[in-house]
Amino acid sequence: MSKSLHSQFLIAAVVSAVGFLSGCVTTGGTRIDNVPMYGQPVLERPEVLKRADEEFIKQASEGLGGREKASVAWWMEGDKYMREGNLDYAMRRYNQSWLLNPNSFRPYWGFGRVLVEQGQLEESIKQLEKANQLVDDEYQKVALLTDTASVYSVKANNSANGSSERTKYFSLANRFFEESTKLDPTYPNTWRSWARSLYFEGRFAEAWQKVNAARSRGAQFPPQFIRALEEKMPEPK
Repeated sequence: MSKSLHSQFLIAAVVSAVGFLSGCVTTGGTRIDNVPMYGQPVLERPEVLKRADEEFIKQASEGLGGREKASVAWWMEGDKYMREGNLDYAMRRYNQSWLLNPNSFRPYWGFGRVLVEQGQLEESIKQLEKANQLVDDEYQKVALLTDTASVYSVKANNSANGSSERTKYFSLANRFFEESTKLDPTYPNTWRSWARSLYFEGRFAEAWQKVNAARSRGAQFPPQFIRALEEKMPEPK
């Protein structure tokens, strides 16, 4: 059995044994395990769930070689559900990853990704900024910076034209995109996301530069985005 399949088998076994308990309490009609960090520290964790947490940590750690390795495995499960568009299950796995290792950047990154999909930009930014404070993996940092920059860009684009908030968040987006490209200039998603951000900022010549950089690295763009950019400024020759 491969390591990946072994991890998936153990995760399924642990979830079956103790994982269901974390969803027993709701807040405002929302399952508490669909809220980052189970709503802590604002919401006090009930004793029954604290005991369930301890049992979960024990079983997961024993099965996957310690809390840190188990935390990564649960985070990867969260990412799988994110790719499938299942935000609730993704959040639950990221929460379990956080339980196992609250000092890891990964669960906070996951929280931020779920929250932005739910339209909770302010909360998403808080979680992503926390992830950036903790990140200790240069390989993963490239994508984390890109995701953070993309959320800053959305925040900027949702702000009023000419506002200081719009200027602030586009500036942050550009800084994070630039840092990501310096860490790994071959990562196409950064260039692609940066091109879209610059389009919304109104910097069309620079957006074309990033489009070409992304294309040279194998990235593709939706035809409607290219048409929209061409309407603002024909592609430079």
